[in-house]
Amino acid sequence: MALVVIVWGSTRDLSRYQARLTEQVRKVTGRDLSVRVPLTVRISRQPALVAEGLTLTNAPWGSRPELARVRKVTMYLDLASLLLGEVKAGRLLLEGADIIIERNEAGDTNLEMLPPPEGSGPHPGENRSFKLKPNPPFPWVGTIEVRDSVLTIVEGAGRPPIVLEVASATMKSNAPNQTLQIDARFASPQAGAFDLTGTAGSFDGWLRGLPGNIDLQGGFAGGKISIKGSLGLKGTNLQVTSEGPDIAAFAPYVRLPLPSGGPYSITAKATTLRNTFKVEVPSLKVGATELSGEALFRADRHGVPNVTVNVDASKVDIAGLRAPPAATAAPAVGQRRFFPTMPFQASWLGRSTLAVTVRVGEVVGLAGKVQNGAITLVSSDTRFTLRAAASIGPGSAGFDLVYDAAGRVGQATLTATASRVSLQDLSALLGLNLGLQESVADFDLRLRGGGRNTRDALNAASGTIAMAVAKGRWPTEGLAGFPTESQKLLATNESGAAFNCLAGRFDVSGGVANLRRFVVDTPRATWVGGGFVHLRSETWELILAPETREAQGGLLAIPMRLKGGTGRPTVGALEPVLSRLLTGPGVPQSVSGTVTQFARQQPDTNACALTAPRVDVLRPGLRGQLPVPSAELRDRPRRPPLAPRREN
Repeated sequence: MALVVIVWGSTRDLSRYQARLTEQVRKVTGRDLSVRVPLTVRISRQPALVAEGLTLTNAPWGSRPELARVRKVTMYLDLASLLLGEVKAGRLLLEGADIIIERNEAGDTNLEMLPPPEGSGPHPGENRSFKLKPNPPFPWVGTIEVRDSVLTIVEGAGRPPIVLEVASATMKSNAPNQTLQIDARFASPQAGAFDLTGTAGSFDGWLRGLPGNIDLQGGFAGGKISIKGSLGLKGTNLQVTSEGPDIAAFAPYVRLPLPSGGPYSITAKATTLRNTFKVEVPSLKVGATELSGEALFRADRHGVPNVTVNVDASKVDIAGLRAPPAATAAPAVGQRRFFPTMPFQASWLGRSTLAVTVRVGEVVGLAGKVQNGAITLVSSDTRFTLRAAASIGPGSAGFDLVYDAAGRVGQATLTATASRVSLQDLSALLGLNLGLQESVADFDLRLRGGGRNTRDALNAASGTIAMAVAKGRWPTEGLAGFPTESQKLLATNESGAAFNCLAGRFDVSGGVANLRRFVVDTPRATWVGGGFVHLRSETWELILAPETREAQGGLLAIPMRLKGGTGRPTVGALEPVLSRLLTGPGVPQSVSGTVTQFARQQPDTNACALTAPRVDVLRPGLRGQLPVPSAELRDRPRRPPLAPRREN
């Protein structure tokens, strides 16, 4: 028998079978199958046809010419059928496959394959019967194995694709329309792996876009996961239940920057009804954090997508959640920016209607308790609005961001207020290191500017910024570059320099924040000064003049000039001449005495905030000595001119 097989295999012309195979694929799917290396026969206990370099063409509207690229295909043949002249496959092995699944704007998937328009019946020139014959069925393979392959799922334009690396997968079924048994292990790059077993519809159903009933369970990133439901003519009805050590394992799959934390348990449901797709999360627990929510996706009668999201969090534990890792390496220190240059992405405005509401009952893990938080995001036509408010300890905070994309550059308006809010808690909520710790502050920020990104908006911003900070400590790294005499007067040590209060007001115009009146009260001296902060280049320059409370500190009470910026070292220099220029004729009034008087008369009010409006009286020469931006900083880059109109 072995001798007969060897002789038969060496004498058969396999090009005939290869041509028949490619023609059969074209008749059934309407796609072209090409083989770079001709078919060969591997003689063993189970003979096999081996092909290398296979490609199957994609839909005409696809993002790339090939739907599938396969490095090697091995088709194991039935020996008895082979001796009788019939090619019958019992198992198919795919190695190094690269498959892409995508949809077009009309919702069609590239897996929908139809015979070519001309059909498969005879033509007049073939001298055969004109009776149309049905397309011959594609020979079914009972077992399909996939190894070392990649599956890419493109959800639509503007969304990043989902890439799944399939280490191994086995699919078994007795017929194309019968239940498909799956045993697979796959993962997204640099993400937790799935180990799933169970049933997942039918092979024929997947090709038609209606898989059927799904019942899969297994492991995911050190935890457990279960997927049950159906995908059919009546819509989608799926339920996912999972538990594991870290919720961030889902981030690469849902394309959201999920924080790290755990252990977690989640129950989610996905359903479709008519033209509505709904995702519900009845229960999500991550450590001590508990929340629930739902998202509704539908299209109105004009075809505009509408998205409504509601989230209710009864408790959020900040201490149990960690920020997601950065997607890219951190830039060099000299290139870091406090305000990132990011576009507002206004291109999607008017193409969809979005409404997001998040309610938070309590946030724990901070120095103060955060309660009754609410975040609202509304976007329709060309307007985008984001509002947030919460009670933080004994105080409250809120902000309102409105972006109107009308016009050539659009307008962004930001209003933010904070009353008796801990800077440590505010830094944790915003994810910014404000430097000051153990301080309570009041803020009032009102800015408006035009531009398609943050840098352009700040470059043209106008408004006011008022601040008042109660007792706290300035960190040591924030005092780098200060003259030695000034650091001694501030009593700087390893933990920084203490202050009793500080207050100031910025008048913003054309992207330059001018600090006219600034007061800092420290245990040994009271400082007054001002300067500017250039929002676009993030550079600043200040002058500070001290008034000592102690006679022995008189030699250290010398005005200084400070220059610096984001990612730039602070440079400080003493300027004794400023002492005579800041005070008017006669005996100067005492700034320290004024601060002390206000502190005694109104102990519940920030004494520096009460003193700041009187700086022009206490130091009448200060305004004339304040630094201003150089000509290079004042010159803003011109926007491109509008295109000229065509005249008919």
